[in-house]
Amino acid sequence: MIDSNIRPHGIGLIQESAHVHALAEIGVILLLFSIGLEFSLSRLLRIWKIVLYGGGLQVLLVVLSVTIIMNVFEWNFTDALFVGFLASLSSTAIVMKIFYDRGELNTPHGKISLGILLFQDLCFIPMMLLLPFLAGKTDGTVGSVITQLSFTLIAVIGIIIVVRFVMPWILEHVMRSRNREMVVLVTIFFSLGTASLTSYFGLSFALGAFIAGLGLAESEYRFQIIAEAATLRDALGSLFFISLGMLFNISYIIADPIPIISYTFLLQLLKISVVILVVFLLKNPIRIAILSGLALAQVGEFSFILAQVGSSLGLLNELFYQNFYAVTLISMLMTPLLIRFAPQVGVEIQKYSKIFLDEKEASIELNEKSLHDHVIILGYGLNGKNVATVLKETGIPYVILEINIDRFRQGKSDGEPIIYGDGTRETILKQIGISKARTLVVAISDPISTNQIVKTARRLNSNMYIIVRTRYLAEIDELYQTDANEVITEEFETSIEIFTRVLRQYHVPRNVIQLQVDLLRREGYSMMRGLKLPDTVMSQLESILTAGTTDNFLVLSDSPACGKSLLELDLRRKTGASIIVIVRNDKPITNPQPDVQIEKGDILILLGTHAEVDKAFDLLSSNIAEK
Repeated sequence: MIDSNIRPHGIGLIQESAHVHALAEIGVILLLFSIGLEFSLSRLLRIWKIVLYGGGLQVLLVVLSVTIIMNVFEWNFTDALFVGFLASLSSTAIVMKIFYDRGELNTPHGKISLGILLFQDLCFIPMMLLLPFLAGKTDGTVGSVITQLSFTLIAVIGIIIVVRFVMPWILEHVMRSRNREMVVLVTIFFSLGTASLTSYFGLSFALGAFIAGLGLAESEYRFQIIAEAATLRDALGSLFFISLGMLFNISYIIADPIPIISYTFLLQLLKISVVILVVFLLKNPIRIAILSGLALAQVGEFSFILAQVGSSLGLLNELFYQNFYAVTLISMLMTPLLIRFAPQVGVEIQKYSKIFLDEKEASIELNEKSLHDHVIILGYGLNGKNVATVLKETGIPYVILEINIDRFRQGKSDGEPIIYGDGTRETILKQIGISKARTLVVAISDPISTNQIVKTARRLNSNMYIIVRTRYLAEIDELYQTDANEVITEEFETSIEIFTRVLRQYHVPRNVIQLQVDLLRREGYSMMRGLKLPDTVMSQLESILTAGTTDNFLVLSDSPACGKSLLELDLRRKTGASIIVIVRNDKPITNPQPDVQIEKGDILILLGTHAEVDKAFDLLSSNIAEK
């Protein structure tokens, strides 16, 4: 690795890694700003239980566990408590960056990890304020700490209000300037400015950047902001990982590797176990708990700051400080590997678990008669609800499977045939009649689970029609390879709806438009993904677009055609389109003669190519005909 050679502990090409780390922090700020844009305040409020209960339990249990363990090894209480503070924090920058790149921010384990990480960031300031008390080097009181925390909370609320209501107003004026450079500068100003403000009040840069992103998440300009900030974010964000490599002193670890590796393993095992317990207590399946636990197994970058302050106050000796530094870096470097293999670990462990909540809840009795030729809907989000509503209106039997406990309870209160369970589990799919189902609709935001569900469902029912909704382009080919019948990508479906409406403006018949849509979907959106369509498909599209069409035009009183004969109008020569029928008083005049006069209220049936009919519409509805 380049960074391992140029670092101060390597050949020393770069002596001051702090300069690189400063740029890296900007990259992290832009990354968290982008992640905030992916969410919104309303979506964040929906996971408040995860933030409060999940984050609170995780921090509390890790701090208590480490404190007790350190006391067993005869550490004094204050020093042991401080080590517990260090161990309880995980890396928001690393975890969210990996989830962002893997498209897993909106998955259950992505939301859980984000909620816990946000609570950890909020805990950073009280931990910092308590350090002088733990070291016995302050004359302050508990009241002063509470006052400082209250002041910080008020300041954060004020920042959120400014971000939510002032930023969109400024951004609107910037967008009107149509100056791309100005958009980039304002984006950087928003993210860095908010991060600096939260840092001034004692909170982390990352939290401030996330708040800035949240404030603009519901703005109509958020996609443009993401696009403008992407290049700078990726370039500077990579420096964060380079800076970690520059801090890594391999010679120190080689000198005495066994203790450091042992400490790292034991600490990660403790953190993984705590997160798994917490997530499971929040009534999530064991697979989701394992994914979350492995993602949060590292020590966070803000533990560096705590360790530096604590060391200066005498809470850590030099030897422990160096060991902690090495353990933290190793745990960070292991994070991508743990997240990479977490899905396989979760699936394998789940296969052998028989006593967990999801399987118990799945045993809810359903009407056996309805479990035949039915539709299975995986996910009771917006798409799942809409599908269920249509099926209910048409009388088609269906059953819903939902892993989110709140959505499950909402479905029960709505009177839906819904059960709680994880669709990746074969036993649960069997209980909801997968072998007798006609259609499976997978409407969840979890690419890992989606792929596993499709594979399992196809194996259990080879004749079932499987429809998958996804937000991620990378999944399309893989899902088709796993025998999904139809993959609906949200971004491309939006594009299809747009071009459909455009074609309608050019009087392309609905059946022709639908044929084009079917061609695009059948080829897996190849043309929209920048891939070359097969020659046979291209020839079909060309024949469709060059084919003739018919359309109708209602003659109003102000139309230039009103009161003129067909000969006077001379529509065929001027546009190429022909009037083949005139409908007057609900009676058709077929093959009208040149002397037939057009009257108000007539409906003209036009024949021609798409372009010719479009010209005819312009002539019939403007003063062009009089020129």
